[in-house]
Amino acid sequence: MGLSETTVKHLLLLLNFVYAVLGLLLIGFGIFFLAYVTSVSIGENVAGGLIIGLGVVIVIIAVFGCLAAAHESPRRLLFYVVSIVVLILIQLLFLSMVSHGTKDGISGSINEGFEQLWDAERNETGALAYYESWLHCCGVNGSEDYAVINHAVPRSCCPELKCTNPSQVYNVGCKSQFVEYLDDRLLIFKIVCWLLIVGEAIGAALGWLLLTGLKNQDRRNNAVWM
Repeated sequence: MGLSETTVKHLLLLLNFVYAVLGLLLIGFGIFFLAYVTSVSIGENVAGGLIIGLGVVIVIIAVFGCLAAAHESPRRLLFYVVSIVVLILIQLLFLSMVSHGTKDGISGSINEGFEQLWDAERNETGALAYYESWLHCCGVNGSEDYAVINHAVPRSCCPELKCTNPSQVYNVGCKSQFVEYLDDRLLIFKIVCWLLIVGEAIGAALGWLLLTGLKNQDRRNNAVWM
């Protein structure tokens, strides 16, 4: 193998080692995410599960990539390159779910969760009290929600549970506040994901270069014997 191919091989090994470290970082962050989930979980279990699952897949592909490069196996390298391309597409889908949400994604889980809480609020006041006190919000979409169902604004909608003045009532809805909170917690995930996507694109290119180099070497060896 020529020097350039050796360099490509070493770069690929180094890059996959970095993948494995970032994958482990995602797994650790996902566990942390679930460990500190709020007492009334909405969306966070979904997000934590996705992060851990993605981290596990990345670690597996990184280990496989190291073995493929170390053994200089064309078939394994081809499978590795295809896996990396698929992984990039999956990560882009995850980023889209985190940023914009889909019916079955994180945003959909949040909407469904708050709908369930609001249904409970209609029957028994206090279902939203935890979020209202914690996030300084009121109702699902705003304090006007309580007027629609003919409920008085609860004390949890006011600072220190004291609603002595209407101006003290939180006007912002809890759903938007929770989405903002969840976005902040997912910022690390987004950053690591984009770093991985860029690195994986480079890794796929290096894997393809190594694969091409190995095939060219086989052709040259066969030509010599002929």
